Amino acid sequence: MADDAKKSNLVSYMANPRSFTLKKWFIEIMKEDYMKHDTIIERVSTSLTTERDLEDFGALITGVYERAYKKAVNDYQEQAEKLGIKVSVVAEVKEQL
Repeated sequence: MADDAKKSNLVSYMANPRSFTLKKWFIEIMKEDYMKHDTIIERVSTSLTTERDLEDFGALITGVYERAYKKAVNDYQEQAEKLGIKVSVVAEVKEQL
C-alpha cells in the first residue's frame, strides 16, 4: 500500500512539475517550519498548471515577503525612535575584488 502511494505521488509530480518548484521555494524560505504547511502547499500547487501561474504566484509570495519585511523594519524603527534611538537600514555594500 505504501508503495502505491509513493508511485501515485511520483506520477502527480511528473504530471505537474511546477509542484516540485513551488515546494522547493517554500522549503528554502521556511526551512524547518515547512512541514506544518505541506498539505496546503500541495493543494495550492495543483492549481498552478502553467508556467505563468507559477511566475505570478512567485511574484505574489515575493511581494508579501517584501511588504512584511518592510513593515517589520518600520515597526522596529518606530519603537526605537520612541526610546530615542535613531535607526537606519541600508543595503549591504559588497567589496569587489
